[in-house]
Amino acid sequence: MGPCCSAGVAAPWWVSQVKGRLFKDPYRAVIQRFNRTGVRCVVVGMSGINYYARNPAETFATLDYDIFLEPTQSNVKKAVEGLQKMGFQLGTSAGTFKPGELKQLVRYRKTLVATTPEGLMVELILEVSGYPFSEMIKDSATFTVRGVPVRVARLNKLLRSKKMAGRPKDRRFLQRYEDLLRED
Repeated sequence: MGPCCSAGVAAPWWVSQVKGRLFKDPYRAVIQRFNRTGVRCVVVGMSGINYYARNPAETFATLDYDIFLEPTQSNVKKAVEGLQKMGFQLGTSAGTFKPGELKQLVRYRKTLVATTPEGLMVELILEVSGYPFSEMIKDSATFTVRGVPVRVARLNKLLRSKKMAGRPKDRRFLQRYEDLLRED
């Protein structure tokens, strides 16, 4: 496994066609809105890793879409407003997000979780293990999903971040990923 795309290259298999039909990527609209409103962000986590898959067997299931935001109050505010206009409800580990909490949320780099009644989930992340936002975005790859540019952190940084986080689910993923590399 390894990078399959770079700037200006077509999207991975899972965002283009399935049995001749266009596969609708529900997160494309989020990125499109963020691009249009100037939200500075980069896709990370399993969501980001899956952009590098060469085929369906190399993807990993994930329940959400992880977006690392530049952790400034104005940037996070644009992201929050954009998601709210799209019908997302926002929350934090403490419960429902209230606009008056934005300053504290940014100061303490808390994660916001945005969901829809249909079950879509976007995590707005303000801090990742091992890298500040500037390091993740500076050499990010740009994938094109049906005409929408999507900035994705480099695979080596995504993997290193998972290793540094050290959570049990990250260790299990890294072991499975190493197994896939050996199968190549």
